[in-house]
Amino acid sequence: MPGQPSSNHKSSKFTGVHLVATSFAAIAGVAIAAYQTLIPGAAPQQPVQVTVVQSPVAEAEVPVSTKTDALAAVPFNLGQSAQFSAALKDGSEQRYNFTELFDSKPETSISIAAPDQELNVLVRFAGDAAQPVKSIEYTPPPGSEGSAATVLDVMVLPEPLLETSGNAIQSFTLQTTPGKQTFAIPAHAQGKALWLRIGGPADAAGIAVGDFKILK
Repeated sequence: MPGQPSSNHKSSKFTGVHLVATSFAAIAGVAIAAYQTLIPGAAPQQPVQVTVVQSPVAEAEVPVSTKTDALAAVPFNLGQSAQFSAALKDGSEQRYNFTELFDSKPETSISIAAPDQELNVLVRFAGDAAQPVKSIEYTPPPGSEGSAATVLDVMVLPEPLLETSGNAIQSFTLQTTPGKQTFAIPAHAQGKALWLRIGGPADAAGIAVGDFKILK
């Protein structure tokens, strides 16, 4: 565009220098040839063999996406291969199927029946190594706005034992309207188990609990 400095300034400068050097070499070659021709007894000019070596142009490295990379980008659900049990010795594992809270099917909800007011679920991750916990997704059960769970407390346990002292508790408010929520867990939180406490309105005859995903 007029009034703007050319972006090829360095390239133009290089081209100019290249032309000057080429012209100088051509003039020097003519002068040497004429000198050898005019000098008496000068030996005939011998042909000069010139070998031109062309440097290969390096191709730009383009990262190739693999199927493994694509799978690594998808958050891993720690609840898919976990074990579920009651976090308290209240016999709740006999009254509720905790697996239905983590089966990725919101329609298979659990209803907390009186006299129970809450669920305390212990989630033991598969394997012996501690796993990072980045977030928890929750989808409320359909058609239960007036009696759905509203409170979620989360505790990341370094060991799958009920030693809760010194562990931080994260509290979240569960939505009762349709949709999906994502709760971020503080950075560097990792453990071998998770304690979930799920509750709702104290005056509700039954508290419906939807579906959870524990993501790393």
